[in-house]
Amino acid sequence: MRVLTGVAAIAFSWATVSVAWGYQPLVNYQLRCMGCHLADGSGQPGRVPSIRRTLVLFSASPLGRDYVARVPGVAQSPLSDEDTAALLNWMARNLSDLKVPPGFADYSEAEIHSLRDRPLVRVSAIRARLLKAAAAKPRTP
Repeated sequence: MRVLTGVAAIAFSWATVSVAWGYQPLVNYQLRCMGCHLADGSGQPGRVPSIRRTLVLFSASPLGRDYVARVPGVAQSPLSDEDTAALLNWMARNLSDLKVPPGFADYSEAEIHSLRDRPLVRVSAIRARLLKAAAAKPRTP
């Protein structure tokens, strides 16, 4: 009986640690995103887009935010809306080549909840349109 109790205690402690780690954005990135977007967010050319130059850029406009919350990897993630918002905010601050601008609006649980139930179908076409619009926008010094 003692051995079983000891094994159960170890299993419980590992389960508790795993649940606690699952709520940290870095760990969620490693478990849910890094396999395709790579450790630094650079993606896989021709297959998986980099988020290094686009996440903050897209997050600055309503259409871009809609895109970010509705891409299949975000929209269909098993993470909660709260954890998804925290993950996107962490990614913007830690994996972007662009600094988060003053007044940057963090993603919220409510925003993610309102958007992610409609995953995008034409992901590449919408992304190309967003990139074209961003390139045409005048830059401020």
